[in-house]
Amino acid sequence: MNIRETEGAERWAAAGRPLVPSLLVGGVASPILHGSQLASMLGLEAPSQPEPTRAAWDSAAVLQGWIDVIRPLDFERLSAPTPSRERSLRNLTVNVFHPFELLPAAFDTGRFDWNPDLDDARETALSDAAAVVAYAAERHAAWQRWLLEREPDLASRGPDVESPRGRLSYASLLASQRWHAAYHYRQALAFLVSRGRDLTGAYSLASMPDLDLPDEVF
Repeated sequence: MNIRETEGAERWAAAGRPLVPSLLVGGVASPILHGSQLASMLGLEAPSQPEPTRAAWDSAAVLQGWIDVIRPLDFERLSAPTPSRERSLRNLTVNVFHPFELLPAAFDTGRFDWNPDLDDARETALSDAAAVVAYAAERHAAWQRWLLEREPDLASRGPDVESPRGRLSYASLLASQRWHAAYHYRQALAFLVSRGRDLTGAYSLASMPDLDLPDEVF
């Protein structure tokens, strides 16, 4: 159900306005962060996912691709609404990069306290194009440093993590953020191409054939 449509909005309200997306089974709403959760709730086999180190480095590549795409843009283009719920590239940059700011601590503490509802407040501090690029570059660099330092631990340990959408493995959390970053990266590319931007040479998601992104870009 789409909560932005009349029937979906009514069902969502009746279910207690749970986090979206959620799976409603027997009147009980359970928020979904990763496909493995949905599968387990329905008694299905969980979808395959990349091993943690690959998902982590794939994510770093997508983040770098994102930075390369937004670096030449002026603030007006970064602030323009996209078809992704009219969120701007500035807002989407915060939405994509902030989780990677939280992931290193989540590995050690077992908590991933991501609240996308605060993205609007986070983006307000980014008052020009240079600030948007710097925000992304700093978080990307920190993520790469952490990977270089902790890759052996990442390959050998698999802690569970508590998130606002429930408990899941760190591998599943990484896979979900890899998918999330790639999903919005594809949207950013499509938006810029629609505005006449030549993105020849932009990072391609073709190297990640198991992403299973939806056919609809927006």
